[in-house]
Amino acid sequence: MQSVTYEIPIPWKDEKPSLHRMIRQIQTRPGMFLGSKAITPLLHFLHGYQAAERDLGVCWRGNLFPLDFHFMHSFTDARLHTECVCAGWCHNMLTYCHGDEEKALNLFFDLYEEFIHVEMKRYWRAGLTKENIERNDKMEHCCVMKEHGAEPIYQDPIAVYVLELTIPAYMLVVETAEEVRTESLFFSSAEDAKGNSSIPSGAETYFGKIDQWEEIETNNLYFDKVIRT
Repeated sequence: MQSVTYEIPIPWKDEKPSLHRMIRQIQTRPGMFLGSKAITPLLHFLHGYQAAERDLGVCWRGNLFPLDFHFMHSFTDARLHTECVCAGWCHNMLTYCHGDEEKALNLFFDLYEEFIHVEMKRYWRAGLTKENIERNDKMEHCCVMKEHGAEPIYQDPIAVYVLELTIPAYMLVVETAEEVRTESLFFSSAEDAKGNSSIPSGAETYFGKIDQWEEIETNNLYFDKVIRT
């Protein structure tokens, strides 16, 4: 008898909205998923969910929107005008709600509804020159430390993009030969994203002077590559 092997499909594999769907389910029945109507258990739940995704190697490709949930930190800062920029969405929502866990949870879902509808107005693109790539590869200004030593921030970079969002914020995106990477924080202006700002790091911090930026009016930007934050 011939044996038959069935491959169990994983519908969220290589698909960005997996965490977004999970948040939708939590919103309908927070008590079942979190044990209470409080924002701190939500934080722990989502941390665990994201850790599982990383362990399984879950990734996505294609559109940048809806934004990766990691940007919820920057989005919350922009919407609530928080002072502790690096404290995270949960801490800042709790502070905004004066420590009221249930009120902060309700605020989370209100802001999340806005967050998933953030889109792009336009973007600027710059192809990287040989000099730009050499600047990145020399690692004189920035690098990433791995077990075997230092590596350039970006491996085989091709182009950089600055996206103007439908909220007052901008994103920096770097396309390499193998993938697309996004800076994890929003910028307050296109000039900061293009320039040599330090926190967050602008394009010229990595690649040196970039003179030629092409402006494109569109609300969509598609990459047939893995997208990482």
